[in-house]
Amino acid sequence: MLHLVYLIQPTPAAEADQPAFWDWVRAREAWFYDGLDTVLRTRWAVRTVGTPVHVIEHTVSFADEAGWGRYRRQVAERGRDPAWERRRTEQARWWTLLEATLLSDPPVPLGLDRTLPPGGPS
Repeated sequence: MLHLVYLIQPTPAAEADQPAFWDWVRAREAWFYDGLDTVLRTRWAVRTVGTPVHVIEHTVSFADEAGWGRYRRQVAERGRDPAWERRRTEQARWWTLLEATLLSDPPVPLGLDRTLPPGGPS
């Protein structure tokens, strides 16, 4: 699998009204990823150790490079619609993108996951 990982710094407006910020993130996730069928999973985590503190990691996972490539083409196509692009760029009110990284899983299964039932996924 391929994982696109964004490191996001909330703006002062987001810090000042965290309930509104997280409501906006929840609504944006539903809107933004609707119809992007190569996105297999998204994940959000708040980083509380490191510099800077309290940044957000947002991970978007794809089956492979072809899925990631299709996602990028679909987002670029949607960005040509002025209304869609206006809504997408309202994110500047809520966050600053600090970094984007592309990670891939190792070629063999690794990692402890005690959240799975015994014997693996069912």
